[in-house]
Amino acid sequence: MRSLFLVFLAVFSTFAQAANFLSVHQLPHKIARPPAAGSVAYPFDTKIGFKEQYAPTGVAGCAIGFGTGGCAFPGGGSLSLPEFTGAQLQEHKEFKIFIPAGTRSLLLSGYAPLATQSAFVLRYGKEPVRLAPLSDAEYQAARTGQHVEALFSRLVKEGAEQLVVHDGSGSLRFMGGQLDANRGSTDQGQWLYVRQLSGAPLMTYQGAIDVDMPKYAAGYAAITWNSRSAPDPVDPVSGDGPAAPPQVATTALTATETRAPTAIMSASGLPVTLGHQGAVLQAAD
Repeated sequence: MRSLFLVFLAVFSTFAQAANFLSVHQLPHKIARPPAAGSVAYPFDTKIGFKEQYAPTGVAGCAIGFGTGGCAFPGGGSLSLPEFTGAQLQEHKEFKIFIPAGTRSLLLSGYAPLATQSAFVLRYGKEPVRLAPLSDAEYQAARTGQHVEALFSRLVKEGAEQLVVHDGSGSLRFMGGQLDANRGSTDQGQWLYVRQLSGAPLMTYQGAIDVDMPKYAAGYAAITWNSRSAPDPVDPVSGDGPAAPPQVATTALTATETRAPTAIMSASGLPVTLGHQGAVLQAAD
């Protein structure tokens, strides 16, 4: 009987710890290519895996990898996180983002249906422990007590779980602040884990990372990659996650199409707009 109990306990413990965080870098990252002669439609290529998406190449000291259009500031660089629409995360309410060495600021936002009470728990470097939905009182407290601009700094420096809730308006801002006021940046790469606790799934999400370019390049060169065909940095905490991430439809973008800008503050205090029409046009040029 005791042996049976120990087997049950081992199975239960494995199940309880078997988180399934989807790497957003395993989703196809759309990259605009120049249109054909006489056309105004920009076709898209894709790259999968952090190693291919964010290799420190491109405009020296400015854009990273595929290019996001322009310099954030001298010696700085910018990475736009994958942007997807169509509720790709309906079946994956646990996802993760690699925050590389040299990260100075992080913007992460999403969109959920209006008048919903979606709630998320985030943790840097470790999986969040919480699984239970928020009570009404917790939700209201999180809603009134959110300080989006301080969240990235708190995640990195405190190491504790942080709650983010939907305010019912559509857009959901997870964070948008700098690590500190002195142009500081992360010393090593770590995964940021996000678990949805309740509410409607995200219909779209996007983000941007502002980095110290030399520190980022050195950190990238020191990364140990996993064995996937499209490698990500090794994740000793939760492993590789789902082996077959959902497919994302890719459509052509015309020169007249516009989107709401995504802006972050660079370490110089200037706004940086990433991942939208202007960046597409510059990348295509």
